[in-house]
Amino acid sequence: MRIIALFTALLAVSLPVRAIEVLTTIKPLGFIAAAITDGVSEPKVLLPTGASPHDFSLRPSDIRSINSADLVVWVGPELEGFMAKPLANHPHALTLTQVEGMPLFNYATQDSHDSHDHDAHDHDHAAHEHGDHEHDEGHEGHEGHHHEGVDPHIWLGPTQAKVIAKAIASELGKLDPANQARYDANLAAFDAKVDAKDKVIAGQMKAVNQKGYFVFHEAYGYWERHYGMNSKGHFTVSPERRPGAKTLVDIRKALEEKQASCIYAEPQFSPAVIESVARNTGAKVLLLDEVGEQVPLGPDGYPQFMQQLADAFAQCR
Repeated sequence: MRIIALFTALLAVSLPVRAIEVLTTIKPLGFIAAAITDGVSEPKVLLPTGASPHDFSLRPSDIRSINSADLVVWVGPELEGFMAKPLANHPHALTLTQVEGMPLFNYATQDSHDSHDHDAHDHDHAAHEHGDHEHDEGHEGHEGHHHEGVDPHIWLGPTQAKVIAKAIASELGKLDPANQARYDANLAAFDAKVDAKDKVIAGQMKAVNQKGYFVFHEAYGYWERHYGMNSKGHFTVSPERRPGAKTLVDIRKALEEKQASCIYAEPQFSPAVIESVARNTGAKVLLLDEVGEQVPLGPDGYPQFMQQLADAFAQCR
């Protein structure tokens, strides 16, 4: 019996410990997860390049990936509605819009926010933290579409990204306590890198934040609020909704009156409508990628993603 027990113990020691498998729905969350799991494991991203969380449909292989993951990180039903059912019985699903201390903003608040001061970007968060996501008034879009509730594009805010990283590190520490120290060290390194990049970008955005622009869809509120940008509006509240005629006429008029210098298309969607509206107005048609398609997935991905966004906004001069 002693020989069997000894053999079993030696076998357990010799077998490699299976790495924790982390699955994120979208690539920006993968950037953050990769920073926290650096040196331990590599996260996987559910949505393929070119896909949008706004209109994605799960395949059987996606369901298998979800079920096999030790930890699934998603924004929440406000963005990835397709994940609600498969995650209903998942033992470890991290819903970021429900994370305690997450600074959340609603669309109505962002649209009425006129005081864009970078130094003040952390103010007024208490009313929008976990547990206070109800809103009394919705957003009236260009075509009468109401965009209500929480803006789920939280990865576009540096402050929110750090909260995401902390939540991921906390969950991984519970699932994999043997690597808790590594996750904590990676979290500290991530925070330092984001803070350093934030300072650089703040100066970069200050040079262009008075320039008016339009975006394809209403996704960039966290970035705009943080850096004090001068957004003039959007073509659609959500990519699955086609912009209506009145919206296009209003944007065209604003461009002709030089209220905005640029329009931002997105690589996941056809720029045909944007190019048509901008034609002969003198406005630049530029590209803004909210999910970082061209940024490599890795531990330094999120600061690189931040810089890519900053460089795109900096082109509007």
